[in-house]
Amino acid sequence: MTNQYYILSKRILEQFPFQQTPKCMLQAEPDLLLEMTFSPKLFIIDHIASKVEALVQHGVEWLDARVDCSPSQPADDQIQVYENFRMPYIHQTYRLTNQEKQYGKLNWLDIDSADFQWDTLESIPLEDRLIFKLEEDYGIILIHESVIELLKSLVKDVWVRDV
Repeated sequence: MTNQYYILSKRILEQFPFQQTPKCMLQAEPDLLLEMTFSPKLFIIDHIASKVEALVQHGVEWLDARVDCSPSQPADDQIQVYENFRMPYIHQTYRLTNQEKQYGKLNWLDIDSADFQWDTLESIPLEDRLIFKLEEDYGIILIHESVIELLKSLVKDVWVRDV
């Protein structure tokens, strides 16, 4: 089961299947924006998000989102806010390790040495675990390969914002 999930985490972003696409001369909205904070966020442009929402209905609440790509303290002509995004607010969590829960701590689970107990998920229907957070560490999002494959078929431009 380990090969059915992709991990989105600030610490191991380079292993995630979506990476920053080269900037083009014309500034356009991204299809997918990964905001890499302690708890990563995915912002998906509306027309793609609607397809992902049809697949992922359990464990997330889909929210309208604004993406502000302005520089800090922008002049009026530098303000860039994109309105047509959706964001999955992920509230589904599963406990997959014996590690201590990270209540309000800013230290992360060592993913390389953690012993994930993937068999915990076998009794949970797939539609209930397409996207979820690791209960022990809120800085880790697990995304099923079917969601990643759908995104790969639709996403062209990816922006990564390391906050």
